[in-house]
Amino acid sequence: MTTFLDVFLPAYKAAAAEGVIMELKLRLLADKVPALQSFVHATTLGEIETKIKNHFDAVLMGEEKNILTSCRELRNKILHGDFGAARKALTELGNETPRGGVKKVDLAGLSRGEMTEKIGNASAGVPGSYVQVADTEATAPGSVYGWLVEMHTAGDFRQAVDAFKQAAVIVDRLAVVSSTTP
Repeated sequence: MTTFLDVFLPAYKAAAAEGVIMELKLRLLADKVPALQSFVHATTLGEIETKIKNHFDAVLMGEEKNILTSCRELRNKILHGDFGAARKALTELGNETPRGGVKKVDLAGLSRGEMTEKIGNASAGVPGSYVQVADTEATAPGSVYGWLVEMHTAGDFRQAVDAFKQAAVIVDRLAVVSSTTP
């Protein structure tokens, strides 16, 4: 049986998977470089990322350090369901993050008839019958599902996949550089 959630999970799963691959590549790179090996199992990815950026400072180009930092933050926010902060990280990476147009309708304490009327009003765009999920606090109680749908509808998970792939290319290049330097 397919649920509404099944519609949104593949995009989330793709973004989460690419974020985890990026983390693994950072850890593999650290494990490959003798000067960084003691940091491979650091509990925070930020510590590993900082050591890698410092070690490869001379070969990291332009915005690559910022890309690595923003992608690490993006990975963390996606994995932990803080979708508002994930959207902010995407913006910091230079992505436009359009609204998904997802509406939140408060039905607490309403009768069945009142619920039907309020949902109809929200569908028709009647002001006051809903709020845009993008205008709500992403970490508020009861917000994860709405923000999951918002991120999916807006294409934010697709953008995250692309950002993680871009970061992985940087890490792959550093792995090659580490092989060619004594």
